[in-house]
Amino acid sequence: MVRATLIATDGPYLEACLEVQGQRFIVMDEFSVSADTMPQVGDSFDFEFSTELDDSQSWAQIFSSEHPQRQGLEHLDGWRYQAYGRVVSVAPVVVDCGLLQVEDAVLSSDPALIGEYVAFTITRLGGYPA
Repeated sequence: MVRATLIATDGPYLEACLEVQGQRFIVMDEFSVSADTMPQVGDSFDFEFSTELDDSQSWAQIFSSEHPQRQGLEHLDGWRYQAYGRVVSVAPVVVDCGLLQVEDAVLSSDPALIGEYVAFTITRLGGYPA
């Protein structure tokens, strides 16, 4: 969970802009669906990221040694991001990408993966009020 400020939104299930820890993110607006939980522009609120991953990426693409060994998100377009992170657990695989932890970028129970750096595409970054 992080603290987010709503900068702008096009409405429920459309693009929204949030600021989290000084960075701006374009996300799918899953938080304006209900009038009870809908923040207004300028409001700060507790936020939990959600992700939909590109399942067409191969193991070799995700674990490529050419990726930078870092943690974070790089905006591609719309609500798509290149995620960079470090595997922190397996079964399920959890990747620490800095602001968020992502489950199941790959499926494995091999503890040798812990500590490995990976990169993968988030096809839809969204989230909910926490």
